[in-house]
Amino acid sequence: MVLSECRQLMANNTIVEARLVHDFLSAGWAINFIDAEGNEYPLTDTYGVPCSYDSLKQAEEMVEQVGRCPHRVDSLFRFSER
Repeated sequence: MVLSECRQLMANNTIVEARLVHDFLSAGWAINFIDAEGNEYPLTDTYGVPCSYDSLKQAEEMVEQVGRCPHRVDSLFRFSER
């Protein structure tokens, strides 16, 4: 889903959580928005390619642009982030 579609879901109170996922292929961070039924909606560009952000902070800022919602960080590399 592109940013505007995610904002619309947030405005309709469909999205209940954002999950920030460490993408080990690009070494960046992807964002998946989750609805009440557990369906995931990845944030994508206009071509449907999932967006990847260089840092966790950038990904968190993008979640804030969509709207205020709780978010959780899923990282395969937590041990190296200390």
